[in-house]
Amino acid sequence: MKLEYISSSDDLLLEELKRQLNRKFLRRLKSLDTIFFVNGIETKTFMKIKKGDVISFSYEEENEINWPLYESSIDVRYEDLHYLVVNKRKGLLSIPTKGEPRSLYQEVLYYLKDKGITKISILNRLDKETSGLVLIAKDRISANFLQPSHKHIVRHYTCYTHGIWDIKEGRIETYIEKDLDTNKRFVSNTGKLAISNYKVLEESNNISKVLFILETGRTHQIRVHTSYMKHPILGDKLYGILDNCDKMLLESTYLSFTDPYTNKVVEVSI
Repeated sequence: MKLEYISSSDDLLLEELKRQLNRKFLRRLKSLDTIFFVNGIETKTFMKIKKGDVISFSYEEENEINWPLYESSIDVRYEDLHYLVVNKRKGLLSIPTKGEPRSLYQEVLYYLKDKGITKISILNRLDKETSGLVLIAKDRISANFLQPSHKHIVRHYTCYTHGIWDIKEGRIETYIEKDLDTNKRFVSNTGKLAISNYKVLEESNNISKVLFILETGRTHQIRVHTSYMKHPILGDKLYGILDNCDKMLLESTYLSFTDPYTNKVVEVSI
């Protein structure tokens, strides 16, 4: 696959590549001894380039793991040549594991198999218990354009929490760490920075409907933050309290992104 970029400034080729590509992808290109071209001429990464120069290189997709595919009537909310937005149902993993091999990943690949697509990237993974909108790139290059995802994808989540919030709108900024024994996350003085913006939408019978807009994408971030604020999500068996709700009431209800191929703003909501 061939990829092209337009240089944004006068600089070293390597510095421009760092601006255009995420670090993981750039490291892989270096490990493959990728040859870069500027205006059709082979160019070393330490050489200078000018704003408006055309940077190009060829990239081979990684071999796909042979997970089994599963037929399912997935709920497609948006699709174009490069991206797909689906409404994930509760109880379904985003990606497969050895212990639970069925996931959204395989169901989407089954849906796309007749189009010759064998590799996808899920750009905003949802917990098994969380339903809602998931953005999927149909190839690695399209995925790279929107990474890191929390900087390129606007995500809104709606949940129902226990109790009435004293402060109806605000920003939660903490560090979240992983418990190595249980895989549970918790707020600490170390770990990874997690930022959530919230707004209470409705209140009734000691239950609050709350909108969350994330600035980071940590695992279980909303679940950890609501628990930290003493208002855990209804039905959250891991971070919540005992209640009669048999499903966790957390849903990804809106996402938007700017299509890098067309500069069109794509908005999808439930």
